[in-house]
Amino acid sequence: MTNAIKTMIAAGALLLGANAVQAENYSLISAPFGSGSYILGSALEQIVSKNHPTIRISHSESPGFAFNHVKLQKEPDLRKTMIIGSGRGVSTLAVRGEEPFKETLPPVKAIANYNLGSYFLATLNPDIKSVADLKGKRVALGRKPQINWTIQPERLMRVGWGLGKDVQIEYLGVQEAAAALLDGQVEAAIVGGYFDPLTNTMVLSPQTTEFLASGRKVYFLPWGGDAVKKAQDSGMPMVAVTIPAEALPGRDEPLDGFADTISWTASEEFPEEAIYQITKLIINHVGEFKNYHALGKLMSPKALMYGWEPSELHPGALRAYKEAGLID
Repeated sequence: MTNAIKTMIAAGALLLGANAVQAENYSLISAPFGSGSYILGSALEQIVSKNHPTIRISHSESPGFAFNHVKLQKEPDLRKTMIIGSGRGVSTLAVRGEEPFKETLPPVKAIANYNLGSYFLATLNPDIKSVADLKGKRVALGRKPQINWTIQPERLMRVGWGLGKDVQIEYLGVQEAAAALLDGQVEAAIVGGYFDPLTNTMVLSPQTTEFLASGRKVYFLPWGGDAVKKAQDSGMPMVAVTIPAEALPGRDEPLDGFADTISWTASEEFPEEAIYQITKLIINHVGEFKNYHALGKLMSPKALMYGWEPSELHPGALRAYKEAGLID
């Protein structure tokens, strides 16, 4: 082997070593396997891998957002390397140590929304025209730890509408709640979907779509702006939204309700430059998420930080949004 060839091999080895040192490996935990959150998390992993020379994200499923926050509490070293699926509602309750959390947990900062969820009640009884008519009746919600499908709707009923203890809540699970309504075991059940407030586009959740496929006449109950305001004033994070009539089958007028962000978040301990680079990739490739899941069609540059105050964004994400002209 000539000296020239040896020199070339040595130089190549040094180059490979340098590239290995430069690799930045991070992780992401999202939600249960097969969910929209899981699929869009995998999309983020692939988009980053295709479009950044060194940053790599390893994505995996998790039991849910509450679990994600607890994991960062129990394994503090992960705060420097792990992105978690979360939302403004659940992250606020985590910091306060309020239900479903048993203790105060470290805060996270928003990177980007990948959806906005909106949830409301459905009934088969035409005589139930508002949430007030549910006084003394049974209502089926999601499981107790679920923020969007249970905790926020329950606060709206008990505080927003002032029903207090005069409504009987059944914590069944999302799919089970709809089934209980169809079987006549409850008078109303939680349903919902995913909403882009900037385009007024909505995609109903799989459970809600299956429920509507029964062919029964369904009546959707608006939460109303006043009830949402009272729930907000009681400390429950949520955003007031109006869902256009055409987004809901059989409805002739808009539905005043609430929404909550469904987001990628990280601790402030996560390197700012890495979050800046990841957020730039999300902004620049936001139109590609629809290639992975139908919910990606609801993503747009301006919706990425909808519902969050600038102070609630990760410093790296805030820098990327300002640079893109999405925040002044």
